[in-house]
Amino acid sequence: MGQTMLTVALPIALAWMMYCVGLTLSLADFTRVGRYPRVIFSGLAAQLIGLPLIALALIHFFGLPEVVAVGLWLLALAPGGASSNVITHLCGGNTALSISMTAVSSLIIPFSLPLLLPVVLSDSQLVLPLKTAILQLVMVTLVPVSIGMLCHHFGRGKGYGRFAKWAGRSSIWVLMFTVAITLAANTKVFQQLFSTVSVVAIALCLLGMALGVVVAFWLKGGEVLTKTLAIEVGIQNAGTAIFVAVVQLKQPELALTPLLYGVLMNIPVAVMIYRYRRGHSRSLFAR
Repeated sequence: MGQTMLTVALPIALAWMMYCVGLTLSLADFTRVGRYPRVIFSGLAAQLIGLPLIALALIHFFGLPEVVAVGLWLLALAPGGASSNVITHLCGGNTALSISMTAVSSLIIPFSLPLLLPVVLSDSQLVLPLKTAILQLVMVTLVPVSIGMLCHHFGRGKGYGRFAKWAGRSSIWVLMFTVAITLAANTKVFQQLFSTVSVVAIALCLLGMALGVVVAFWLKGGEVLTKTLAIEVGIQNAGTAIFVAVVQLKQPELALTPLLYGVLMNIPVAVMIYRYRRGHSRSLFAR
């Protein structure tokens, strides 16, 4: 019963989260890529290449057990979605850039994740049928995003504005729902691996943020770009990683790393938001 709950609820939850991403996107977000190609593609390279390399380094450095290693790898292959856009806004980053990176990565992930997953699964008995995996990811990511974009394009009036605002907030609660039901189904394994998973989950988040800072420094960007890339590279889409583990691989225990990551990533995020709000308040007071 618990497994059925997971396999039914998680695709619906992920599809809703991706629909909420689509509600924030427009064609302008894709055309913006042509205006700032160096910044966006540098950020995407850090997301899609740099972070997976960090994950591989952590896997080998800590000699992680397979259940943790595969979960960490899934996380590294799932760049942030709506949550990273919201966090960027709350931290005073470049929200338009964040949304543009989300728009492009949303098109890439359904194909790159299944193709790169065997790098860590190669010595495992787990099998992920490539065509089926791509089709499923397209159905729960690209299709809802596209529908959300259509709603964004044709939506009019105050009623739509209230709905879009409510939907954006609800996506965070939906993520928490996926975390809760996955935890409930894997309590024993979670207790056994809590310390190991905690260390590598927070390490991936912090090292990803550090990589974003390095890329921003290389681009000679200011504070706003630095915060934006730190969040975009460091904050991953735990919902997608949980979906692949539970629904596609049919191994709920592999979702423990993204599950705990979904909780722990809020620690550095809260610090960044607090520092921005505090600095913003001081500047207003000084005026």
